[in-house]
Amino acid sequence: MIIYEYPFNELVRSLLRLEYLFDRFEYFVEKDDARDQHQAISILFDLGEITARADLKSSLMKELDRQKNSLLSLKNSSNIDQDALLNTLEEMNIIWSKINQTGKTNVQILENEWLNLIRSRLSIPGGTSPVDLPAYYAWQFTDANIRRANLKKFVEPLMSWKYASQLFLKLLRGSGKSAEMLAPKGSFQQMLSGKTYQLMRVGIHQPHLIPEISANKYMLWTRFMTCDGEAKPRAFAEDVPFELSLCNF
Repeated sequence: MIIYEYPFNELVRSLLRLEYLFDRFEYFVEKDDARDQHQAISILFDLGEITARADLKSSLMKELDRQKNSLLSLKNSSNIDQDALLNTLEEMNIIWSKINQTGKTNVQILENEWLNLIRSRLSIPGGTSPVDLPAYYAWQFTDANIRRANLKKFVEPLMSWKYASQLFLKLLRGSGKSAEMLAPKGSFQQMLSGKTYQLMRVGIHQPHLIPEISANKYMLWTRFMTCDGEAKPRAFAEDVPFELSLCNF
C-alpha cells in the first residue's frame, strides 16, 4: 500500500519535509561513490535552511509541550502501558532540551568556505564540474570513509531536529485510526464539522493513482488522478477503494 500524507498546518508540513530530507541524506551519505555523496551535500543545504528557521523552532517547542502535557494526563491510567509512557516522556524531555539549547544549527555549514563554494555553483548547470571546482573534484578522490565522516560532521548539529520530527510524527500518526473508504467515480468528500486535525493519511493499492487533496476545518476533499509519467495527471472516473486516517494528537 502507498501512503500519501496531507498536513493541515505549516509545522507538520515542515516536519514531513525534514523526515524526507534526513532519510535521503542518510541513504546517499552511506554510499561509497562520490556521485551519490554529491546528492547528500545538496540535501545538507536544504536541511540547514529549514532547521535555521526561528519560527519553526518556536512552533515545534510549543507543540512538544502540548504533546507532553497530553501524555502526562495519562499517568496512572490502567489502560495505558505506564513503562512505555514514561519512556516516551523521558525521550520527549531530552529532545525538548536539545532543541531549546541549540542556537543556529547551520553555523558549521554557513561558515565553511569549501561548502559555500559548492553551494554557490549548484544552481548553475554543470557548475560543480572539475573545470569550475577543482578543489571539490579532488575531494571526490579521497577515501569514502573520510568523505562520509566530513559530511556527518556537518549534519551532527542538526540531528536533534531529526529525533524531534521522528517522535512528533510517530505520536501524530499513531493518534489516527484507519478506515476503509470508497471514492465514487474517483471523488470523495467528508464534512469535518469544525473538528481540528493535523494530518490526513490516504492509503491506496494502485500505484498509477495519486490523490489530489484539499482540506479546511469544515471539509476535506480528495480527487483521484491517474498518471502515466508522460502526460499531466488526469481525473480518474472509476470507483476507488482507499484507506483514510485523520490524525490529531
